[in-house]
Amino acid sequence: MERAYEEIAGVLRGLLVRLDDRLPDMDVTLIDEFIDVNELGLALEQLADVLSEDEQPLTAEERADMLALVDVMQMGDRVSQALRCCPEK
Repeated sequence: MERAYEEIAGVLRGLLVRLDDRLPDMDVTLIDEFIDVNELGLALEQLADVLSEDEQPLTAEERADMLALVDVMQMGDRVSQALRCCPEK
């Protein structure tokens, strides 16, 4: 499980870096803190929520990476619903 956590945390941190220019600094810090305390699902939901609030555009790869994490973590559809508000980049 430790390896899976590290991989998921790594993907989340990578997404945070790639999306940094579309996120308020305060939210980047908060999401990073969620990752640090192993709240990976919460981090992903917060990331999707913040992006959807401002209808930030996402590339197909960014969207796919986020949805792949939803599958790996066996989360509900909250993230995918939030991402519907984000247009293609």
